[in-house]
Amino acid sequence: MKKLQVDGNRGGFTLIEVLIASVLMAILLVGVGLFFTNIIKQSDVVDDQTRAMELARQGLEEIRTQDIMSLPMGDSSVEDIEKFHRYYIVSGVDSLYPTARHIECIVYWTDASGSDTLSFSSIF
Repeated sequence: MKKLQVDGNRGGFTLIEVLIASVLMAILLVGVGLFFTNIIKQSDVVDDQTRAMELARQGLEEIRTQDIMSLPMGDSSVEDIEKFHRYYIVSGVDSLYPTARHIECIVYWTDASGSDTLSFSSIF
């Protein structure tokens, strides 16, 4: 049997290699953290838009159950629902259709990314 010679190489990592690996790992973890933070913010934005669409749709459905001719022309008062604000704009359609009304339901809100608005409209 031959005896193995040890030439000073112990097979471990040097301090520089460990520091470089640590820095690379920190950069990777910060990137992943920022990615997930951005995903959570975008999810909140989509949740707000979905809630606003539901409120606007619900508002038009509530108007549909009322006597359209009894609604005053112009803007309605603002209704506050949680962090959302909803109002209606009632206008005439055309002189050929005097009993028709154009109803626009507008929902606006403010969140961490700023103000946003969504509106649905229909002719009744």
